[in-house]
Amino acid sequence: MHIIDTHCHIGLHKYEPVETLLFHMQRAGVDQAVFIQYMGNTDNAYLAETIAAYPGKFAAAMLVPPDDDGSAIRAWAEQGVGGIRLAANFRGTGSDSLAHWRTANELGLVVSAPSSPASLASAEFAEVLGLFPDLSIVIEHLGGAKPGMAPEEFEPVLVLAAHANLTIKLPGFGEFCHLPHPFRDVPDFADRVLEAFGPRRVMWGSDWPPVSSREGYDSSLSFPMDYFADLSPNERGWIFGKTAQKVWELAVVY
Repeated sequence: MHIIDTHCHIGLHKYEPVETLLFHMQRAGVDQAVFIQYMGNTDNAYLAETIAAYPGKFAAAMLVPPDDDGSAIRAWAEQGVGGIRLAANFRGTGSDSLAHWRTANELGLVVSAPSSPASLASAEFAEVLGLFPDLSIVIEHLGGAKPGMAPEEFEPVLVLAAHANLTIKLPGFGEFCHLPHPFRDVPDFADRVLEAFGPRRVMWGSDWPPVSSREGYDSSLSFPMDYFADLSPNERGWIFGKTAQKVWELAVVY
């Protein structure tokens, strides 16, 4: 199985450099990864440099200032950054509050959207879905599922499966299960997402390195793989690699 991790943070001043991530990827059998710029950092140079240094190995989602008119987005896209991180209910502070969304749509970027059930149900996100029905949006962190969340609170995430341009990230289960690992009494959030979206619109992402404070990198992959062991090899192939390969346009690298 070709495995792609769709949610990793790297950095030189926060978190860890890419060499540390590569160590964990190799040990866990992960082939490719997507960098998600960490909050507060709009300097995407390290992401762009790393993508260039490892051709075909990585993709990335940038962050830009909230008042950007699209200029910064275009500049980073020209350097190979193919995605942008925008909260589901994000609005810019410039003259065009939708400039980030509009530019992403024009350039064909992938939007990685940190969210909660409330922000996914917001009027702001509904407007984005109406204006940009072909924009590829990836819902981060299983829509904000948390330990102890009531089943009805999670419902707005599932309703969004009606929008064909949306995919969703399956994180390490430590994000929505009570620690310690191995997890017991696993809530059915992942099952409900898989039923609503289908394997071809679900993609695994570890949330490295924050996952190190939960179940750790290896278990963030092995636990969901074991959890979905009854799925067909093809279905698991989509969740753990092929969905990401399609959305992020990552060619298989051997």
